[in-house]
Amino acid sequence: MIRSITKRSALIALVIVLAAAMLIPPLMMAGMSGGMQTITVSAADGEMRVHFIDCGQADACYIELPDGKSILIDAGENSSESYTAVIDYLDDLGVKTIDWFILTHSDSDHVGGADEVLESFEIKTIYRPHQEATGTSSNPYEDPAAELSGKYGFYDDVQEKATKVYADALEAAYAETYSENGTTKKAEVYVTNPFDSEINHIEGEAFDYTFDFYSPINVSEYSDSNDYSPIMVLSYASREFVLTGDAEKENEADFVSLVQTASVGDYEGRYDKFIKNEFTADVIKMGHHGSSTSSGEDFLEIMTANAAKRPNIFTIFSCGEENKHGHPHVETLERLMDMGFSAERIERTDLNGNIVFGVTADGALSMSEEKSDVTVAQKLTTGETSTRPQVTVEDNDADPDEAIDELPDTGSADKEDSKLPELLDPDIWARSPLEWDALQWVIVAIAIIVLVVIIVVSVSRSKKRRRRK
Repeated sequence: MIRSITKRSALIALVIVLAAAMLIPPLMMAGMSGGMQTITVSAADGEMRVHFIDCGQADACYIELPDGKSILIDAGENSSESYTAVIDYLDDLGVKTIDWFILTHSDSDHVGGADEVLESFEIKTIYRPHQEATGTSSNPYEDPAAELSGKYGFYDDVQEKATKVYADALEAAYAETYSENGTTKKAEVYVTNPFDSEINHIEGEAFDYTFDFYSPINVSEYSDSNDYSPIMVLSYASREFVLTGDAEKENEADFVSLVQTASVGDYEGRYDKFIKNEFTADVIKMGHHGSSTSSGEDFLEIMTANAAKRPNIFTIFSCGEENKHGHPHVETLERLMDMGFSAERIERTDLNGNIVFGVTADGALSMSEEKSDVTVAQKLTTGETSTRPQVTVEDNDADPDEAIDELPDTGSADKEDSKLPELLDPDIWARSPLEWDALQWVIVAIAIIVLVVIIVVSVSRSKKRRRRK
């Protein structure tokens, strides 16, 4: 009799375990399975999305490639408000793994949040600047690239950067690991080099996209950290995005000089589209947050060879609200107006918040911003400092003639509107293998406790019945 009851109790417990397991599918949909991480992107298959993340007076750009792979460029400032904005934004997209993480240069408003990002996500490949990190006198750091060669090491005279922020970013980069096919792998860390054919070009396989590095060119001659930023071009479905970090005019001038003096076919033909004067961008991220020392006229001329299309080109300023540097500067805004860009196509993170572009497989471009009710006058108004009074630049009245649709819903969950019970909400649990494993053990523990209770109660009742008989 006891055996029969025990078997029946075990069956009941099994049913309870199966019911508890019903919690698992929603969490698996969030991209977690047995401790392995995958990326759940919001863009549809075959669509590319480029996110300019509002992280204050800092930079962070996240790219969802059409095949599901991803690129993150910079990680915000070394302040919890800035890097948390980046991490939360990526979390809301469902990001778990990042394929390429590019640290443009060593300044804290670009790499300050790198160690936090590396802790929060699994990253497969990291591009780091051609700048040696030495740490501080009280906390020195030995840069691994100084002892390495090829794509992993310095390839010319190198500038030292003695800050804890940069050293912390690189220490985290060289310690990074990720999971793939059930094994743990060490992330690759490359020194950015536009002339190394092994690493200067990224391309899709199932989808025809490319991502190329075109600078820095004369690394041994730069004294400003900003000039170590790479000039990068992302291309997909005949749409072009120019991304520049904080590249200053010296970096830009070297790029311009190479284009003007090189012949078609030089450098494996990588610069041919610029040499032939055939390149026109659709979106340009303005250098150094809109500083007067970046985005020079000669550089913009090369990046927008078809001047008739300039009113259609989006220019992006990644800058903080009321920032102490007065970005964007009046010289930069005036340059855009003088060259025929449209004020309507200026987008600023300090005014518009997060800005997202989408490109479909047939080349349709769409855009949305977090805050869309920004006037042209506001877009043409500079920042302000004690030496730079706030100015509103005169509009050139250049109107775009290419209509741009609003980007479709990204598909990211609205936490406030979510009707899921908290326990079933994927955002609560699907953050790391540790949390996933913890949930599984909680379910198992509950099932075991229930099983023990049922058996004890059943045996106790059985004994009582036997005594009555």
